[in-house]
Amino acid sequence: MKNTAKSLAAILLAALFLLPASMDAQKMPKKYKNSPDETIVIVTNSPREAFDESRYPHLKFYYTPEEMPDFLRRLHMVQAIPISDGITGMVVDKNGVIAYIRGFNNALAKNNDRNDEFAFNILNVAAKKGIIGAKGPLDDYLKDFVANGKNARRDDKKSYTEGTEPSFKGWDKGDIDGMELPDFKLIKKDGTEVTMKQILNGKPAFIVFAKISASAGSGVTPMFWHIENIMYNYFPPRN
Repeated sequence: MKNTAKSLAAILLAALFLLPASMDAQKMPKKYKNSPDETIVIVTNSPREAFDESRYPHLKFYYTPEEMPDFLRRLHMVQAIPISDGITGMVVDKNGVIAYIRGFNNALAKNNDRNDEFAFNILNVAAKKGIIGAKGPLDDYLKDFVANGKNARRDDKKSYTEGTEPSFKGWDKGDIDGMELPDFKLIKKDGTEVTMKQILNGKPAFIVFAKISASAGSGVTPMFWHIENIMYNYFPPRN
């Protein structure tokens, strides 16, 4: 009996020590269920030397070369990537087919701190009627093509050849839904070249196009903070 009592006491004591640890583990932040493991960010004005990527651990940053990739340059002429005073978001399926594209203004993030459950955020805000591309909230597309791995509807008429202006219907309005995202070169912070296909590596993705001011201080879009907050339950320091 004495041995049994001692064993029970030891078990209870061990449980008391383990309980706080297990409670802390339950409180550890988790990414939103439909979010990819990381969000790809393409910075289109290349101030990589001045920007501290570590502030946003769930965002994977790449930079355009000094000479903008031909496809991005041509697309920007018909649909701003990124939009002025904001970012452009894109969802591609596991085959690299574009399922979703739309702009998000910085105003969406300026006052959002996730304390108001009814506030609009990048996941639930819907596109205005008439906007090319997006037909619903981003969350629907993340669920279908990122979390569940569905195939987007490919439109073989929407194609691009390096050095040639696309002529398919809708290109002049920036309508690229259903188009396979062309391959192009980007640069990592350390100067290493990498291609878009290498980055995607056959996986679905959420891609963000953004600009960062050369000073990389107050010029960083608040949407980076917003994505970390809403999609990854992480709170970077705010400027």
